[in-house]
Amino acid sequence: MKRIIFILILAAAAIPLTAETAAVTNETLVLNIEKAVELGLANNFNLKIQSSKVAGKERSKKDAWNVFLPDISASATLSRSNSAQSAGGTAYAGTDNPMDPSSFSTEDGIYDYLAITSFEQEMSPWTAVGNISAQLALSPAMVNGVKQLELDLNNALLDLESAEQSTEKSIKTNFYNLLLLQEQIGVLNKNIETTETRLESMEEMYIYGYITELDLLNTRAGLASMGPSLLQMENGYEQLQMAFLMDLGLPLNQELVLDGSVEVVPETWNADHLVNNNMANRIDIQQLVLAEEMLENAKSATFNQSLLPALVLGWSYSPYQADPFETETWGDDGYFGDNGSFSVTLSLPIEDWIPHSGTYNKIQDAQDEIDRMAYQKELAFLGAEMEIRSLAMSLNTSIESLKVLTESIEINQKSYDMSLESYNSGQLSLLDLETAGDDLLQVKLDLVSEKYKYISSLLSLEAAINKNLTK
Repeated sequence: MKRIIFILILAAAAIPLTAETAAVTNETLVLNIEKAVELGLANNFNLKIQSSKVAGKERSKKDAWNVFLPDISASATLSRSNSAQSAGGTAYAGTDNPMDPSSFSTEDGIYDYLAITSFEQEMSPWTAVGNISAQLALSPAMVNGVKQLELDLNNALLDLESAEQSTEKSIKTNFYNLLLLQEQIGVLNKNIETTETRLESMEEMYIYGYITELDLLNTRAGLASMGPSLLQMENGYEQLQMAFLMDLGLPLNQELVLDGSVEVVPETWNADHLVNNNMANRIDIQQLVLAEEMLENAKSATFNQSLLPALVLGWSYSPYQADPFETETWGDDGYFGDNGSFSVTLSLPIEDWIPHSGTYNKIQDAQDEIDRMAYQKELAFLGAEMEIRSLAMSLNTSIESLKVLTESIEINQKSYDMSLESYNSGQLSLLDLETAGDDLLQVKLDLVSEKYKYISSLLSLEAAINKNLTK
């Protein structure tokens, strides 16, 4: 009996706990497997994080055209010179009488004499300068940049799909584990009821002297030891239920009723069919294919950026105003001026075309990465095939084991019933009866354990082929 109790405790502890989030409600909630998955996919915080990442990548891809916007900048500068500023010039005047300054004239005409006069004027030390410029660099590598945004979005979508698959598997695993724990608790409760019934009968038999006091005490001790084991299993059930509620995004004190059962449908799993028809569906394989495409794009970007010509369009305009604090001079010649330019530059790096240059080696390194990724894909395909075939073998083995265990329960139940009759008639010892009871309990627990193995393998196969196999 102690061996059986120990096995029950181990079985309860072996069921994994997984967790995620929380939400709201106090009413008793009846859940089937479909509704549980629906709730989890809608409320799981990890999925919300991944969805947010996808939204960001979608926005980046949608705005990919902005790489063709020029870089535009504007600036304004007000400066003061530390040295005195002045402006000078030469004035010309004509006259017929150089001795009479009042006869000097700047009007056009014919004069006997020409007077030349120099002058100099002090200027304000302040100057205001503005500038606006735009530049657009066009390169074949820009196409690779736009493509990379699309690849990043696809990668984020695969990450989201992987997170959804992991969450769905966790929810289904916990759902079925709760049902299996209910079965285990039911088996132990049934065994307690049977032992209590037997104890009542033994107490009467003891009164009439058919059994010894030692037999009676042993049965009482065995019954008493089942109580803590049952309590520990019930605590394990509560803990697993809390983890399940967290996966669903519900409060941990949510009243819950599971609508479902662990039904194993006898089915032969064909490994060749599973491998040939589902290998490409695997998310990890899709991620490796995408990673290879990213490496190809990165290699192409290096080539286009470093070995092909780039076109740069530039434009600038720069006005200036001397003595900006004197509004009367704004726009006057000598105080205001501007200049600007437009340029078209075509550049081609020469040194990158030299064999064994830095760029040459980068391209070779990128090709090496692509080659290694091809080997990784082959290894991944082999590993995936091995996983699928192993799971198919495990499922087929579980099917056969479940058939044998179901038959064994019928045989052991009949054996126990006959042992009980023999014991009640005094033809069998208490030890033999308890052995028959332990054997029956053990095979029932083995059946529950085998169901757990089958469900675990089935859910793992779902993830391995990225296809729903449970309903």
